[in-house]
Parts: sequence; C-alpha cells; structure tokens
Amino acid sequence: MAVGRCFRVYQKYVQGSPFSLIVENTRNSEDFLLFESGVVASLQNEGCEEFKRAYTRLVDAYGIMGIVQLFGQNNVHNDYLLLVTAVVSVGKINECDIYRVNGVQFVPMWRALPDGVIDPGDDRITEMQKLMSNGMFYFAFAADQSQLIDLSLCSQKRHQGSISDYRFFWNRTLHLPLQRFGVDTSKWLLRCMCGSVFMRTVYVGHRTAKACVISRLSCERMGTRFNVRGVNDYGHVANFVETEQVIFFEDQETSFVQTRGSIPLFWEQPGVQVGSHKVKLSRGFEASAPAYDRHFKLLKSYYGDQVIVNLLGSKEGEKMLSQAFKTHHDNSPHAKDVVSVTFDYHSMVRMGNKVQNMAILWRQLESCMHKFGYFHAEKNRVTRKQTGAVRTNCLDCLDRTNCVQTFLGLQALPWQLAQLRMESSQANVQTRFEEVFRDLWQKNGDQCSVIYAGTGALEGKSKFKDASRSVARTIQNNLMDGSKQEAMDLLLLGSADDGAASSVRRHVER
Repeated sequence: MAVGRCFRVYQKYVQGSPFSLIVENTRNSEDFLLFESGVVASLQNEGCEEFKRAYTRLVDAYGIMGIVQLFGQNNVHNDYLLLVTAVVSVGKINECDIYRVNGVQFVPMWRALPDGVIDPGDDRITEMQKLMSNGMFYFAFAADQSQLIDLSLCSQKRHQGSISDYRFFWNRTLHLPLQRFGVDTSKWLLRCMCGSVFMRTVYVGHRTAKACVISRLSCERMGTRFNVRGVNDYGHVANFVETEQVIFFEDQETSFVQTRGSIPLFWEQPGVQVGSHKVKLSRGFEASAPAYDRHFKLLKSYYGDQVIVNLLGSKEGEKMLSQAFKTHHDNSPHAKDVVSVTFDYHSMVRMGNKVQNMAILWRQLESCMHKFGYFHAEKNRVTRKQTGAVRTNCLDCLDRTNCVQTFLGLQALPWQLAQLRMESSQANVQTRFEEVFRDLWQKNGDQCSVIYAGTGALEGKSKFKDASRSVARTIQNNLMDGSKQEAMDLLLLGSADDGAASSVRRHVER
C-alpha cells in the first residue's frame, strides 16, 4: 500500500479562547492529537464527534516530522508543526516503500492561517523550508509496521535488531516535544534520514534482484562546505557519510559498507573561497590528539577494524594537512591496528593510466577488504558479517572520494554476487550489475556533493561541465551557505533559543 495524504490537520480559533489544532490519521480512526496552550494530548475518537465539529480543515499531509520551536519578538515562544506535503517514490524494498521528501509546510501552532494561505511568517522558517524541500531527506513507509525498514540502520545492524542510529536520525529532536507528553511518536511521526537512496531492478534470468546504493549523512557535525571542517572535541567529523552497497535477491540480502569523513584534525579554510582554498590548522598536535583518538574509537565501535585511504594531494595546503594527518596517526594508539594508505589521487590517476594506477591502490587494500568481508543474510538468518570498513577522505570528501568508493564497491561486487549464488550460466549477470552500480554510484556521488557543496560532483569527464559546477560551488559557498547552515542548525537543535543552551540540551538529550 502506497503512502497517501492520510494526516489531516484542523484548526480552531474563537475570540477569547485559546487557539488549537487537532491532527488525525485517516488510516487509524482510534485516536487523534490535540495541540492547545502548549500542551499535547492524545484523545480517543469515540465520543468526540461534537468536539471536532468546531474545527475547520486546514491541510492534508503525507506525514509529520515533528515540532519546531522558535523564540520570536519579546522572547515569545512560537511552535510550528512540520508537515511533509510532497513526496517522490524512490522504490520498494520487500513490502516497504521508500520516499524522498520534496515539499514541506510549517503550520503555526499559536495563530490561525486564513483559508488557502501558506505563510511561515519567519525568515528562519523560510530557509528551513528550502532546506527540507531540496530532495535530500528520505523516509520509509509500510502498511504493516513489522515490515517497516529503519533507514538509519545498515542491513547488518537492522538484522541484529539494533535501535535507530541517532547519527542518521535527523528529525529526532523534533520528536521530543510530543514524547514529553507521553505521545507514542512511532504512530504519529516520521523518522527521516539525510543523504541519498538510489535503487534499480536487475533481471537475473526470469528472476529479479534489487540493487541499491544508500548514503547516510551524519548529523553529529553537520554543516556546509566551508562552515564546518575537520573534527570536534567529541570525535565527530564534518561530512561523515556511511554508504552501503546492497543487493536484495529473493529471500537473501547482502551489503558492503564504506565510510567517508573530513580529516579528523582541527582545521579550517578561512576567508573568501575562490580557486584553491587556503588550509589552516586551528589547533596544535597536543590539543588535537584526544579528538583524533576519540574519532577512531567511535569508528571501531560502529564498524570494527579500520583502514584509512587518504587521497590528499601534494600541492599547497593539502600537503601540509596530509602530513599532519600522518603525524597524528603515527603517534596515536591506533597506528598499531589501523592501516593508513596515502594515495595522491590527482597525480596517480589524472596524469597516468587510471586502470593501472587504481590497481596500485587495490594491491594495498585487497587483503584488508578480504578480511573485512561483507554482510549476508538468508531467510532473516545472518550467515556472514562485515567486520571492518574502509574510511576514505580527500579534502572535501566529495569528488575523489566518490571515485575511489565506486571503485571499491565494484571490487566487492563479485563477492556479493557469488554469495547470492547467481546462476553461473548467466554469463553477463556480473556485467549488468556493474553497469547498474556504476550508474547508482555516480548518482550517489552527485547527491552527496549537492548536500555539502551545493552542486553535483566534478567527474573529470567533461571540462565544461566541471568548470560550470566549480563556478556554481564558488557562488554557493560564499554567498548562500550561511543561511543554509542556520537552517541545518535549527533542524538539528529543534529550536532557536540561546545558542549555548541549545547546544547543551542537544548533547544531554542524546
């Protein structure tokens, strides 16, 4: 059953009485939500027909993301109900539909909206509306809740029965206002991830398989390209993305996970960014070492053993940053069990035989990747686990990282296909999967680049296309990223009050 506009919002305003909203789910006629005077209540439908007649219908929505809280003039507290009003179907995994959010509406919870008027009434809400409507947020829907897939979890964690991964649960703080009143948010609110979901059907003889590339962007140190770089004191890095190459085939499922993330040091690129961008280390070795250590402890706790692939070049600031990365790693406790591979992508690939030079990288990684393996389950029984992951970075963790992750994904693909026991008589099965995954990885790279840098990836195939995207990135990063950053902060904090207080609350509630 496909998702529909099953959430209906009504409003009531009578002079001299408090303004109130009610929300009902037309798929579930048992109860409804009442919002009035800062209180949320879940009420039974039975016996409330007369009460509900006093309300007028305002808007229908595909889902609710939660409540955004703002302080307006004179420190007045204003709440907005965040609704999903436009979606695009991405595809279906088993009995679960995956949707991309293409439009949202903010409904003020303290004043009535005239008929037909959609007025957020606050510039911060306008910017947040742009952010939420740009196609980088996804949610899952299933008529049978037991079939619902948690998009914050990779296949391996999902089969292990893990709870939602808060790193990739972007609207979690928007759930809190309802949870404080005892509302079961699993019945009323969506769980959204930010990143990309691309899938294709591949025919294997008379049977079909589903090929997917899913990227989950972490919200723990989120920001735009030049606003957020490097690591924070908690060990979280900018632009951290978990990417999963998944194949669903009959009652089997196999996945291969990689990660990317900014170099885990304290660094920045100050000033107006045009052309090559100046890199500056903002903390010395002693001040950076604890955060570096925390970062790799976190990676090991989430993914097991680690291998670093550092794609930084030898020009200008990249060389300095790469050397600092190596120095920190060589002097860290992780040097003994985390292999670090430095591969100057620009000099090794763009100025030589790409196939031969990528083979040089593969020879350094092959044994580790064989050791890490991949995940496989059959009939919901886990038969193999992935025990480690490759962590790739360049300067922005975009274009060069996209290319290398695609390469590594395609290297792991034959192992996954063999595990799925694809018919050996179908000689072109692997070729078809390679073609499909190349396309999915390219689209995934573009989406990751749009989120972080504002444009698609620079691929090196078309100089004109890459040049136009570089110009667009310069304009985006220097002129528009400030408001986008503010919108991201507002979404992740769930409210806009005193910045320090919000930051403390966010970490305490996590």
